[in-house]
Amino acid sequence: MSVFELFKQHFIEGGPFIMFLQYIMWILVIVNAIKFFRNYFSKNKNTKKLNKFNSNIIFLGVFGLLLSIFFQHAGFYGALSAIEQTQDISPRIILGGLRVSFIAPLYSYFLFLVSGLTWFVFRNLIKDI
Repeated sequence: MSVFELFKQHFIEGGPFIMFLQYIMWILVIVNAIKFFRNYFSKNKNTKKLNKFNSNIIFLGVFGLLLSIFFQHAGFYGALSAIEQTQDISPRIILGGLRVSFIAPLYSYFLFLVSGLTWFVFRNLIKDI
């Protein structure tokens, strides 16, 4: 399975709405990192812009994490409501749903890790100016 097929499968299984938001946040973190580097390596460095790009990176990481946890809990609530109304549910179905519910948070945990490390490195680069 190629990486593209894996992303496509996770996009569908994890919920298109939240996964679309996660992919957009990944793109925005990358764009802000590129803007940071372009400004950092230019002849006239603007510290205010560098701090703004760096703040955007950590904000997107935290926001993505909180958003995916919120949607996971909303999904749990809906699933538990459905389980409560149904008489007989297979444990395999419940475990399959539990597995799928962790797709978006796993993407956002990794986004948070990458954005946190990026923020830390960029913060130290800004201090050296």
